[in-house]
Amino acid sequence: MSSVTGKTADVIIVGGGPAGLAAAEAAARGGARVVVLERQKEIGYPIHTSGGSWIADMQALGIPDSLYYPIRKVTFLSPNNAVSFDYATPVCCVLDVRGVYQHVAARAVQAGAAIYPASPVEGPLVENGRIVGVRGKNALNEPEEWRAPVTIDCSGFSSTLATRVGLHGGYHRYGYGAEWDLVAPNYPQDELYLIMGSNVAPAGYAWAFPHGHGRVRLGVGVIRPDVDEDAREYLRSFMARLPQLAPAFAGASPIEYHTGLFPSEGTMPRFVQDGLLTAGDSAGQGSTLVGEGIRFALYAGALAGATAAQAAQRGDTTAGALGAYERAWRARFGRDLDIALLVNQRIAAYSDAQWDASLDLLKRLTPAQAAAAIRGDFSLKLIFGILRRNPALLHKGARAFVNTIVQRLGRAQPVTEAEVAATLDV
Repeated sequence: MSSVTGKTADVIIVGGGPAGLAAAEAAARGGARVVVLERQKEIGYPIHTSGGSWIADMQALGIPDSLYYPIRKVTFLSPNNAVSFDYATPVCCVLDVRGVYQHVAARAVQAGAAIYPASPVEGPLVENGRIVGVRGKNALNEPEEWRAPVTIDCSGFSSTLATRVGLHGGYHRYGYGAEWDLVAPNYPQDELYLIMGSNVAPAGYAWAFPHGHGRVRLGVGVIRPDVDEDAREYLRSFMARLPQLAPAFAGASPIEYHTGLFPSEGTMPRFVQDGLLTAGDSAGQGSTLVGEGIRFALYAGALAGATAAQAAQRGDTTAGALGAYERAWRARFGRDLDIALLVNQRIAAYSDAQWDASLDLLKRLTPAQAAAAIRGDFSLKLIFGILRRNPALLHKGARAFVNTIVQRLGRAQPVTEAEVAATLDV
């Protein structure tokens, strides 16, 4: 039996997804010796996400426009209703997921990080209650240990380190999705569909995301344990369940099959402890509103990596020093993700009639308002704009819910009908 090989670094990153790769780039640019340990044999495989995102974020994150496909029309379908929004200047996009991951990986390597595929991490090395590294195996299946003053858990849904050291207890509510990536010669490449209703996706939604060259990702996601349904079964019978889309998929054939899990509990109570940070799905840092995680993971990884490099160089990798990352993250994204969870918990229980009524509400919004709501850019301006176009929300069962969101946005007093009536339309 092989002896355990021991190696050292300044920052160890567990997981080569978007959070881990962004963390690697940032930490390496900060002067740290960085290793990324990825259990799969290649970066960006297998794909676990539909790749929906936003062009402004991809530009801010330095992702080339060749790696995302702009969307000009977004259509919502419910059992007995439909609404479409057209965008002359596209705001949302569908990513080349594998291409984006490998692009960020290349940037990390160019910055000085080392990436080790086929290197599964099995658990943390803990001494005196503190993480000092990880144990796992290398590409030759030999036991291996890595030691570093800082480790970043970017292992995704499994949270390989965070759960083992008690940072959080794992995820009990989660999105479960299945998706075909098809060649679909008759699918309209400028139109994205979001589809709700018990017939296609109970406690979830279905989607059709075009991404260029006649390709489209068709998927179904449900939330467990809100329902006990199998997304794969709903995907298999999708055309029978929604025959009005059958012409768009005539002659289509899948060439990839994806499945994935997405945390649906909101962000974890803590992101750091002595010697350890968590980022991306490992910390629950995605939008539960639509199950979107990639852009949040890239932002989180960059913050975590920069903080880890600074802490390692200063010789202070306590939770107090690493906590700068958590404070920065929550200040930028925490409020919007908390509100996204509130909305998710509410709409996951919608009946078909409620979905139909919700699309009536959507019909009254501008394309910009609809995009801001889906993106989770919550603000008092947006909420008042929505109420201005849907004043009945203050007369129905939604009043308490609306005021809960308003309170989360920093306003103590409830919204009144007079204020809404006096609001300038936006």
